[in-house]
Amino acid sequence: MVHTLGAVALAVLTLTGCGALQPGTAVSVGEERITTSRLDEVSSDFCRAIEPQLEGQAESVQNSFLRSYVAGTLALRSVADQVAAEYGVEADDEAYLQSVSDLRKGVEGVPAEIRDSVIEVESAAAYVEATQSAVGEAVLGGGGDDEEQAAAGREEFDVWISENGVEFDPSLNTEIKDGAFSISDQAVSFAVSERAKAGMEEQPNAVAARELTNAQRCGR
Repeated sequence: MVHTLGAVALAVLTLTGCGALQPGTAVSVGEERITTSRLDEVSSDFCRAIEPQLEGQAESVQNSFLRSYVAGTLALRSVADQVAAEYGVEADDEAYLQSVSDLRKGVEGVPAEIRDSVIEVESAAAYVEATQSAVGEAVLGGGGDDEEQAAAGREEFDVWISENGVEFDPSLNTEIKDGAFSISDQAVSFAVSERAKAGMEEQPNAVAARELTNAQRCGR
């Protein structure tokens, strides 16, 4: 079974833009780029995976919302990848590995060619959290409890982002406001400040989505 959008929480971070994007770039994350073609591919795959569930519930999601959501998810994964590389750590705690194993079993009914995209999106929150804990453990020299290690990891992520920057293409309508990264045209916020609970605060506007053409929405 594939979860719908609200099931994947985004991590606790503060994202900051940093200048003009290269052509064909959807998101700039430090020195790495998430290309528009990559974003389109993952967004399309994820739509295919959740569409049967959406249609079964007579629901739909705007493609613009879906792309912005996936862009944020891929950006967070990229931050985690780069911070982990700097500290020489991996997201290898037992809880994370078990969650990925469970997810792989849960998507066995999804077409094989799109499973990797689904897993990449759906496992993002757990991956970021596991990476933050691993980084925090390294920062504290193996000391501290789980909460202290996670807090230290989040702080290192914040420092990395402030120094390297994360910038979204304007077409994604994603902005930084009041300590949160939000999809401005959908009035949906993703909490990213240290004091905010990770995850989506609201759901995409299904009523508005049903008024769009099939090419502009995912689901019925």
